[in-house]
Amino acid sequence: MNLLETFAAIPVLWQWVISGIGMLAGMWLLTKSADIFVDGAVGLATRLRMPALLVGFIIVGFGTSAPEMLVSALAAAQGMTPLSLGNAYGSNITNVLLILGLSMLVAPIVLHRVALRRDIPFLLAIIVLLFLLGLDGLSRTDGFILIGVFLVFLFWQIGVVLFSRGIVACDDAQEQANQEQKAMWFILVQTFGGLALLLGASQILVFSAQFMAESAAAAAGISPEATQLIVGVTVVALGTSLPELMASVTAMRHGQPDIALGNVVGSNCFNLCIVAGVALVIRPVAVENVPSAVLWRDPLTMLVTTLLLAVCGWGAWWLQYRRGLRGQPITLSRFWGVIFLILWVIYTAWVVCFTRG
Repeated sequence: MNLLETFAAIPVLWQWVISGIGMLAGMWLLTKSADIFVDGAVGLATRLRMPALLVGFIIVGFGTSAPEMLVSALAAAQGMTPLSLGNAYGSNITNVLLILGLSMLVAPIVLHRVALRRDIPFLLAIIVLLFLLGLDGLSRTDGFILIGVFLVFLFWQIGVVLFSRGIVACDDAQEQANQEQKAMWFILVQTFGGLALLLGASQILVFSAQFMAESAAAAAGISPEATQLIVGVTVVALGTSLPELMASVTAMRHGQPDIALGNVVGSNCFNLCIVAGVALVIRPVAVENVPSAVLWRDPLTMLVTTLLLAVCGWGAWWLQYRRGLRGQPITLSRFWGVIFLILWVIYTAWVVCFTRG
């Protein structure tokens, strides 16, 4: 008797208890393992003298989004593509409304002009592209298109860093001293051990989410695809967004509000292109098998929330320009943090109450 058969043989109440514990343990382990992985990867890059800007953009960005990618890939491999897409979409909505909202409650957030001119418009373009691709189903080719678009953007970013500013080595004296105190074998264990923990935590989370989706569908009469989507855009999306949440709030507490915005925008681009793209490459879905929420509700919600962030930033930028304060930082106050959090609560309640298929 394998593990799944053993689980199915125990009483239903205990199945729910074990799944609930697994969900909480998976979320906690995802957060801790992501921290270990990122710390080890940064240490490895520092010891290998990789450029500092590339370390932050590539390694940290990939590290905080690794839970979404692993959860979605494992879910797609098990035939749960709606959960994969719901996880990617829900994480993006959670990143903008919840994570930036909480960050703005800690301190006003700074919107860099580069993000307003380049990164946020790119994110908006990716959302529109994904919406158009999904109108006739989401194929394996669509997945490769999303991955290719992200790689082009990534290498363009690297080219901008290398050719416009030169190669800046990761040579911060304090950081270098801290990393030199670690043995190389310890850094390697941190990097690859953290990645292994991420894989294990993702499998625990997917298994728990799958049981809850199937049980909720049977009890409420909701289609399995719709229930997978509900779990993906709420519980799983929130759990896999914890690394971004911790990174953004911690950055705000340490007086570095620009990191919070860059973390969210970069993570959202990664989620749409790599997380959703990899899931589609593993298991594409025909248009008749795609829940309407994947085709309409969540892409439009992502577009509206990202547009809200962009309009707030562009509006603040325009007001500064009119007042002759061009050199001043563009900030969003705690008022907007409250608005973003209220919108996240409304969206989550909407998903839970009205998703049926």
